[in-house]
Amino acid sequence: MKNPPIDEIVSPEKCSGCGMCRNLCPQNAIRMETDRDGFLSPAIDPKLCVGCRLCLARCPQRRAPELARAEKPEAYACWNLDDAQRAASSSGGMFTVYARQIFARGGVVFGAGYDERLKVRFAAARSAEELKPLLCSKYVQADTREIYREVKGGLETGRPVLFVGTPCQVAALYAFLDGDPPNLYTCDFLCHGVPSPRFYRKWLGHLERVFKTSVRSVNMRSKLCERNVMGIELRLSSSPDRALQYAWHDRGMEYLGRAFLKNYSLRKRCYTCSHVGFPRPGDVTLADFWKLGDLGTDNPEKKKGISLNLINSEKGKRLLEMSAADARFIRRELSEAVDGNSSLRGNTSEPPLRDEFVRDTVRYDYETLVKKYHRQLFGTRLSRLKVKIKKRLRPLVNLLRGRE
Repeated sequence: MKNPPIDEIVSPEKCSGCGMCRNLCPQNAIRMETDRDGFLSPAIDPKLCVGCRLCLARCPQRRAPELARAEKPEAYACWNLDDAQRAASSSGGMFTVYARQIFARGGVVFGAGYDERLKVRFAAARSAEELKPLLCSKYVQADTREIYREVKGGLETGRPVLFVGTPCQVAALYAFLDGDPPNLYTCDFLCHGVPSPRFYRKWLGHLERVFKTSVRSVNMRSKLCERNVMGIELRLSSSPDRALQYAWHDRGMEYLGRAFLKNYSLRKRCYTCSHVGFPRPGDVTLADFWKLGDLGTDNPEKKKGISLNLINSEKGKRLLEMSAADARFIRRELSEAVDGNSSLRGNTSEPPLRDEFVRDTVRYDYETLVKKYHRQLFGTRLSRLKVKIKKRLRPLVNLLRGRE
């Protein structure tokens, strides 16, 4: 049989970099390598490939796995009743709540976490302590390594397994397993898109040049930042006990506050993601519950972080029921969830200069890149002035609306 070229498995524009084909290949002929845009993408070793074409048959971007999922899931505003666990999470701390149920039953949890070099990789956790590196959002493509094989091994013990990842990674797991085992629970999260590991490393290098020491830890969704819920917390090797907090819009944080939010740094497939809207691939969908109506902006619970949970399957309901004693669940209208989360309404828009920007993240150092794209990332003086005026007027507009 003829060996398939990698473009025949899935074209670069359609590849999500999920790594399923690497895990699936019986000959270990597929590896994940850094592509020309700085993302992890599959590459075939022609000396090992026997042309079985299993990768073609099971690629989730070519054929989505068939799953029993709700077209109109139940929506809940919810949060962890343990304030410390909630504070350590990006939103309402529901990942920890669900993980605790799995641990209590002798199971294992899989998710993306930082390793000792701050590389984002998938790993397994069997205790609350091992779960800590997997908490909070990481806005970068995670290396899935051989995690799907590890999940399969965990399932074969008969104990419960929880897998949390992007929608494409959750779909990839089901494609790898070629089914939906009864002891597997999955959570996808609403995903804006992922920047490349190459760009992420250049951002960290920039921070280390600024502080003249290595970055020991990074939290991209810290709740310690007083100026903005979307905060970044850094700990440096020179002062490991001291935490530095920055808002996403601060200078030097362009990786998240500008390039990410303005959609310049995302993987090509993210702009045409097939997992936008419904049905969702996970048993539960996790997200921030933006625009939560009648709780009000000054509600103390909202300030602590509130999760949106979409219950997409019977196993999702089971997970919710198991967690009822450890979390507060408030049923909400699905339309409210959709209104506050653009990833449920449509794909992320691709800026005209996206391709050039992403190639330049490989070509230039961080400082040169930001300087070259200053206008695109920060806008003109006039546009920045308009934003400031709009922010100043927003409380007045809200007050007037409340009197109508």
